[in-house]
Amino acid sequence: MTAQAQIKAYLTVSEKAEVTALAKQARITVSELVRRLVLGRKLPDAGRHQSVIDLVKVNADLARLGNLLRMALTDEDFQPPEGMDLETLFDMIRETQSILKGKIEEL
Repeated sequence: MTAQAQIKAYLTVSEKAEVTALAKQARITVSELVRRLVLGRKLPDAGRHQSVIDLVKVNADLARLGNLLRMALTDEDFQPPEGMDLETLFDMIRETQSILKGKIEEL
């Protein structure tokens, strides 16, 4: 383990609140935020984190639609949800793929 040393700094109450809010927004500790800023290192991109979460959700939607499609094609007893036929399912898959591509491009 690397030896650690402490540095003290004095801030106003409002400055401390601002630093704490920035650390929370970046999803890192205040110590990590100060360390990165003082040493000129990059901060994590909070927007990228949200995009990854969005991609995971869209991917789960796509997996559910793919499972419905597989069931529709292989299970003789499969009853699609009310108001859904294969064409609707294909449209939903295409729409979800489009959303997924858009989220990837945002990264």
